[in-house]
Amino acid sequence: MTKSAARAIATHIINYTQNNDQATNNHLLKIFKRIYANGGLFRYFQNRNLKKTTWYKYKAAYQYGASLLIRSLLKEADKLEKTDKTKVKLYREEALRLGEDLKKLSPDYEKQHRLNPPAPGNQPKPYKKDKISGKRKALRGLPSNWVGQLIDELPIQHQDAALIMALTGCRPAELEKGVWLETVDHDHLKVTIKGAKYIKNKQGQKQRVLKFALEDAHRLFNLAYEEPRLVWINKEAFRKAIRRAADNLGFKGVSPYSLRHQFAANLKSESGKKWTHEDLAKALGHITDRCQQFYGHPNQARGRGSGILAVQASTSIKNNRGVIPTPQPETNHF
Repeated sequence: MTKSAARAIATHIINYTQNNDQATNNHLLKIFKRIYANGGLFRYFQNRNLKKTTWYKYKAAYQYGASLLIRSLLKEADKLEKTDKTKVKLYREEALRLGEDLKKLSPDYEKQHRLNPPAPGNQPKPYKKDKISGKRKALRGLPSNWVGQLIDELPIQHQDAALIMALTGCRPAELEKGVWLETVDHDHLKVTIKGAKYIKNKQGQKQRVLKFALEDAHRLFNLAYEEPRLVWINKEAFRKAIRRAADNLGFKGVSPYSLRHQFAANLKSESGKKWTHEDLAKALGHITDRCQQFYGHPNQARGRGSGILAVQASTSIKNNRGVIPTPQPETNHF
């Protein structure tokens, strides 16, 4: 490893990370200082039980911090060239050692395990990607009136919450925060939902409002007829009640999120006729119209439709959606 090679590697990495925000780079630098104080990345990795995702994070931190240190050491060595030969030698040796470390780094986590096996007793579990079990699949084969059957099977204290989920597609976490019901103009119901996944300008809607006609939401309309009503749940108790009711009815794989998928499927079946992709994203509480592709399918629509008259959201929708399936000829839903 030469000075110019070490400097080139460091410059490349620094240029690559210059678009990071300052908070990210500060966080990486903090991790690097901890790793460096413990003998470098390879020794740190060898003596700790790190997951695959942690390895990549710490690798990025080490690359960033080591690059800054290489540049700093070489710059300082050049300044001391004529005054302190001892320090110049130490600084350049350390810069070249760090450069060799950066050159050795590989994105192959399993290879690093083979080259640097963890200390005895700290052997991490082999990395295994968790299989995502989508609730959309659970809608297959359910009867056309499965939502009504499920709500009727629930204990009375959970029925209103399940009806809200079916009508609005809200998340269980949003129901846990509380959903407001309010009557408008004596014949409409307004439902206000505070977003559970809201991160300013990055993820989720802060708030969304859905409006329904009386005939599509008469039971909830009656709840809020005299004054606005807040409906909330204990998420775990609600989940267990849904699972128990689904088991009693023989509905396999049904959970609270299945109601959200059914809501999305009903909306998608109306897409292009009544709703745009942006409307669907707002109704689901998304900030982008891309995420809706993971919810429901037009062919899984059941009942009379969504029943929504209007939908509003606090943030405009980013238009970067993927391909959404087109409804196919209806099949018989048992």
